Amino acid sequence: DKRCDEYLRNNRSMVNLNSKSQFAILAFVLMYLSFGHNVFHAVNPDKFYSTGSVSDALVIGRIVQSREHGVFSEQGRMGRFLGLEGDMHHNQTRLLAGEITGGVYTPYDSQVGVQGIVFSGIDGLVSKLDISAESRLAMYHSLIAIMFSLVLTGLLFMMYDDIGLTAVSLILLSILFSRWQVYYSKSMYWSLPTMFLPMFLVFLACKLESNGRKISIFLVSSCVMLSVTLDALMGFEYITTVMLATIAPLVYFTWRDDWGKERLIRRTLMITTFALAGFLMALVLHLYQLKLVSGNYTDAFEVIKERILARTYTDPEDYAGTAYYESQQTSVFYVLYIYLIKGGTFRLKLPFILWLLMLVNITVRFYRDENRFAEKKAHIIRTLIVTSWFSLAASLSWIVLAK
Repeated sequence: DKRCDEYLRNNRSMVNLNSKSQFAILAFVLMYLSFGHNVFHAVNPDKFYSTGSVSDALVIGRIVQSREHGVFSEQGRMGRFLGLEGDMHHNQTRLLAGEITGGVYTPYDSQVGVQGIVFSGIDGLVSKLDISAESRLAMYHSLIAIMFSLVLTGLLFMMYDDIGLTAVSLILLSILFSRWQVYYSKSMYWSLPTMFLPMFLVFLACKLESNGRKISIFLVSSCVMLSVTLDALMGFEYITTVMLATIAPLVYFTWRDDWGKERLIRRTLMITTFALAGFLMALVLHLYQLKLVSGNYTDAFEVIKERILARTYTDPEDYAGTAYYESQQTSVFYVLYIYLIKGGTFRLKLPFILWLLMLVNITVRFYRDENRFAEKKAHIIRTLIVTSWFSLAASLSWIVLAK
């Protein structure tokens, strides 16, 4: 009887693993088709390839500059060639293809721009294979889409056991039709995989520990630091969300596995400290990069300070006549209105406020009727509700800070 029970348990585990693996493969393929090719028309087909091209032009300009003057010319900064007739963003692709020549390279100082260095190195190798510029760029976009699909697939795979096939399928569906993700998931500039990687690493570590594996919180924190550094070297956009997202798995597993407050606080302090250190490392490297340009740290610091103030809070009159003047005059409440009510998700542009109201409704109904649920189901629902509210705060942090 014992051997029979053990056989049945092993058989069920194998069936479950096969189901998860099949789901993961299907999820990866579907996400790549959506991210890389918009096959489900999640976004306007006319805008799918043009959205993000303004930012990607910085990477393409860097590739052209690297090809002509070396990967670390102009301190490795991304930029564009200006002074040419036609659209300045599309001109970078035309330069890469050899359709036009000339222009003055104008570096971009708001970040280190390590993605420009990385893709310059990759293009230096791939271009030797006699592949056209358009095909090479398509390959790079596909590479980013594949990496992003892998990260999100990994998250869904780890959630499968807790919430089941139906729930992860609904999450997958929401990802496939997420306008923001589909528009930018293939972008070389935005490099979305690096934004999600720190959270993924923490979730993976917590999942392994929950399954009986021993983990080193120091090693996990070090990996978070390096991944945050990598992301910040590619750009400081959404950096507060990226760092706070590393705490979401801790919140999740605290409620899921009944960690206790002490473990949550201890691990939160350690991981956030290392995440902050990663951000500061990228900031110091950016400062050093600009110091090589200006010749002194004072001028380099002023460039960074100006970039920060332009995107956050300062005297609007300091930016009169610039693209930042209107945003500086705008209140944070109006910015939240734009994002939560006027803006929206999916092609139907469902306002974000509807998702917030849905979460409020779920929270109220659950705690009102908690006794009606089986203990195991109530436990996981409570865990998801708490984690969702924390994740919402993490997402709003950047909108409030960098209005």
